[in-house]
Amino acid sequence: MTPTLLLSAIIAVSLTLYALLAGADYGAGVWDLLSRGPLKEEQKELIANAIRPIWEANHVWLILILVLLFSGFPKAFGVIMVALFIPILLMLLGIVLRGSSFVFRAYSTADSRMQRTWAYVFSAASCFTPFFLGIVLGSLSTGCVVVVDDVSANGYVLSWLNPFTIAVGMFTLVLFAYLAAAYLTVEAPTQQLRESFRNRSIGAGLIAGCLEVLAFVLAAWYARDLRDSLLHNVLARDAVIAAAIALITGVVALYKERFGLARIMAAAHTSAVAIGWAAAQYPYIVRPGMTIFNSVSSDITVRYVVLASLAGAFVLFPSLALLLYVFKDQRKQRPHTTSINKEYQCPPVRT
Repeated sequence: MTPTLLLSAIIAVSLTLYALLAGADYGAGVWDLLSRGPLKEEQKELIANAIRPIWEANHVWLILILVLLFSGFPKAFGVIMVALFIPILLMLLGIVLRGSSFVFRAYSTADSRMQRTWAYVFSAASCFTPFFLGIVLGSLSTGCVVVVDDVSANGYVLSWLNPFTIAVGMFTLVLFAYLAAAYLTVEAPTQQLRESFRNRSIGAGLIAGCLEVLAFVLAAWYARDLRDSLLHNVLARDAVIAAAIALITGVVALYKERFGLARIMAAAHTSAVAIGWAAAQYPYIVRPGMTIFNSVSSDITVRYVVLASLAGAFVLFPSLALLLYVFKDQRKQRPHTTSINKEYQCPPVRT
């Protein structure tokens, strides 16, 4: 495998990991917004406890993607950052609002009204951030992303706003909600909470499947090359089949209350979707003209970037594993919530 292909594979793996980890956090924010009924406070408390330990660490994958894209494929990076400036800006705004509002909510204990306000900001940002992430990824496949010369509305809005990209954005949002609900069924401490998130996960999984079909149909008009690649590229086609199998298996597992299997299948479905898109997009970064070969930087730069990425993996993965062990596995050995030091506890939002 050439350094260029290896660097492309590292970016694809980073995107998959970002979807699996940060995607679940976005989805948890969606369910925080939709918490209803007599278990509302318990649902919010479970969500806060689930995402609090490692949620900021998940953005390391997005940072890695941007750095690798900038360093290895600067021409494509420049086109993406200019042509998709608006959705990328809104996505980054959502990330900032999520982080700040989650912290402000935790310390607004003296003012319940302010706490509710930050809670709504956190939930709203959790919804529109993955939506615009999906729009960005969908736009890269349409062949309508213009180069920097067109500064009109067509260049900055109409090039990325169409039914296909909107469908991909909605699918990304619902996919992350499905993933989060499947994760939360395992972390729920009571049968009532497990049942609540089980029903939500089933509903989100079915909607995600429908949106996948809708996006595939719309691709015939807006992303025909991507659609053809999904049908004829072996890896992409196998990933689509695997995604469908994982989704069906996951929904059935949820129905039968096999929550451990459901969580694995939700993660497998998300991974298959990300891998299938990356394989179908190959060798393009931005259709129809920017490939990994004509936008790559110098060979020596790519080699050093790959070596730095591989060296960094020996630090990054053990660090994340230790973080998960300390804040996740160790916490399971303690009583739920009440044993957590009050200094670090985010009180549930009273509405």
